[in-house]
Amino acid sequence: MNKTKDVIFPLRLLCLDIDGTLLDTAHQLPPENRAAVQYAAEKGVCICLLSARPPQAITPIAQALGVPGPVASFGGALIEEGDRRIFDRRLPVDTAQTAIRLAQQEGISLSFYRDTAWFVERDDRWSEGESAITGLRPEVMPLAAAVAEGAPHKLLCMGEAEHIDRFYQILQNEGLAAELLRSKDEYLEIMPQQADKADALRTLCRYRHLAPEQTMAIGDHDVDCTMLRAAGVGVAMANGSPAARQAADWIAPDNDHAGVAAAIDHFLA
Repeated sequence: MNKTKDVIFPLRLLCLDIDGTLLDTAHQLPPENRAAVQYAAEKGVCICLLSARPPQAITPIAQALGVPGPVASFGGALIEEGDRRIFDRRLPVDTAQTAIRLAQQEGISLSFYRDTAWFVERDDRWSEGESAITGLRPEVMPLAAAVAEGAPHKLLCMGEAEHIDRFYQILQNEGLAAELLRSKDEYLEIMPQQADKADALRTLCRYRHLAPEQTMAIGDHDVDCTMLRAAGVGVAMANGSPAARQAADWIAPDNDHAGVAAAIDHFLA
């Protein structure tokens, strides 16, 4: 652990990424992780699932954990606890329109998310793969029509890593009013500005009247880096990206060896 950080023990907020972190590579919840999260909740730690997933793809995991707490979906663009909406930020319509046009020009598989709606221009192997992970099915609809009905919480670009690398540069050169974040090598998230995972952690701190130094965050990829740096204790998984491991204070075992449980045992037991 980086001893130069100010940390306030006992920790009072735990922000957990889901895919590649809480779940194993088969997208299952290890019983060790479930037991450790329940232990933390019993000790008075607020548990927040903080994921790029849409809310309806987080709910079954929250139910499987069996602990109450806020849910931050779309990488932090939407934060809810029960029926209360704590934070809600969308992409500007013109930004979404530009991203949709460029994705179509470049042959990128693009998904449009707003609240519980998921739209695609057409089903392809990328949307089918995402369906297999989340258990959701998209609605086929022209994305220009979808954005005309309301701005999205996020756009998800999917493709081979090299293709996504090129598209990332195209979007950067365009100067979009958006955050461009990699959640894995084949995924690029186009997110509203000031709505990333670190912003979500700080919003939750204000909501719960906590200091960031009272928090722990666990993640595995580039999209988690700001959150790992913002938390009192940032934990990256051993299977995490180089950037995530560099941003972390502590490296947990990989997600196939209950790394979340190991981190909770280390810092909260």
